[in-house]
Amino acid sequence: MRAQSSPKNQIYYNGNGQPDGTYTASSCYLATFHGSTTCYSWKLIWKTWAPPRVKFFHWLAMQDRCWTAERLARHGLPHHPRCLLCDQEPETIQHLLLTCPFARQVWHEILAWLRMTAAAPDQVTSLMDWWRKARHDTPRQLRSALASIALLIPWMIWKHRNDCVFNGAQPSVYSLIAKIKEEISLWARAGAKGLRVVLPSTWDVH
Repeated sequence: MRAQSSPKNQIYYNGNGQPDGTYTASSCYLATFHGSTTCYSWKLIWKTWAPPRVKFFHWLAMQDRCWTAERLARHGLPHHPRCLLCDQEPETIQHLLLTCPFARQVWHEILAWLRMTAAAPDQVTSLMDWWRKARHDTPRQLRSALASIALLIPWMIWKHRNDCVFNGAQPSVYSLIAKIKEEISLWARAGAKGLRVVLPSTWDVH
């Protein structure tokens, strides 16, 4: 594949993405990705059953493109000085979804309710880092459920946060937990088969 317009400067790539002067169909394909970065979140987001709007939210969250107070501040827009859910720290996407005391309590309660072996997020750098570690600590037959939970809980926290921002709702761990349990049941009925394995037997999802 020609990298520059001059015939004297043709560059081809081998199977490892390194130039070696030999043209193949594979080298041409790999050259189209030259300079790109690898995204490790694709498997969690795009291979797990979830409504499209949830996947799109996570795709934005992974790139820090959600309009948290921290992002509003960077753009010089009005924002709350602290996280509305805990009123303790500035609101970043990592804080809101993972390290906020409010969010951590929600994670702990839902994981315990579903009898998952993974620990709730602590001071981790990203949702993906937590999911990778939690997946390693989770039996194979429960990993599909874990992936669904990893997408559903942050989505519900984000919705609860927006309800507080735009509708003046008061943060409530117990109210949010109840809504998450209802949503888990709906996801199990709609197609998230892994959640059926971990839902308490008293919850009929048929």
